[in-house]
Amino acid sequence: MYKVKCKKCNGKKFWKVRRGKLRCKNCLYEFKPKLGGISLTKYQWKALLKWFLRCQSINAICEETRISKYKVLKALSLVRQLMAKDIPEVFEGIVEVDETYLGAQKKNKRKSVLLKEKFEGKESKRGFGTTKQPVFGILCRNGKVYAELVDKTEAKDLIPIITKRVKPGSKICSDTYRSYTGLAAKGYVHRTVIHKEKEYVRGKNHINGLEGFWGYLKRQLALRGGIRRKKLPLYLAEYVWRYNNRKLTTKRQVNKLLNLVAKI
Repeated sequence: MYKVKCKKCNGKKFWKVRRGKLRCKNCLYEFKPKLGGISLTKYQWKALLKWFLRCQSINAICEETRISKYKVLKALSLVRQLMAKDIPEVFEGIVEVDETYLGAQKKNKRKSVLLKEKFEGKESKRGFGTTKQPVFGILCRNGKVYAELVDKTEAKDLIPIITKRVKPGSKICSDTYRSYTGLAAKGYVHRTVIHKEKEYVRGKNHINGLEGFWGYLKRQLALRGGIRRKKLPLYLAEYVWRYNNRKLTTKRQVNKLLNLVAKI
């Protein structure tokens, strides 16, 4: 149950009165409780989260819940910020690491954007040196994943993230990208697969789990029809959270998010 305090005297005991309001037993002040700092009742939050987790559009959520578009957008922005904080603990055991790049394909970009990139000499290309947004990910074989946007994919950018998120002594699987060369010196058991020679599995050494997550992430972002780069961290956090909690029922996912909102 989420905690509510009286706005005037900080009292914690109330009577339930008309129209979803509460009356403080101490000062008799009446008010509508705000969960997460937004004027939505617990029932409205549950309905909003249910349709959100079913991947409904903003307009569909507004229609189903009868909540204004402004409140829905504000609530979902808050939820994604909380998802970004609900990250897995330090990984251990067998761990996969990999990097990928997010951004529209050339054929899907607007003509004005293509002309601007060509004029500025920033035409996107494949692989190393691309102008797309790099993303680094860590996946534990228990099914949990962590991902974050990075400026570059050099060793100085990726190794600190690994040492922070992965317990020393763990077995790390990766491809032969140069940035992972120093992992053994950091106290990890490092195993690689050589993708350029079309080697994708060597016994239990592979990064297929993380490759599967990248595919899921890119499909979901593509369904959005384009996301502004400044909002990309929140959407990345959303799909990391959805992936990590995919085995929970919708009801349990709603309750988990509701508890996160209640702690604000």
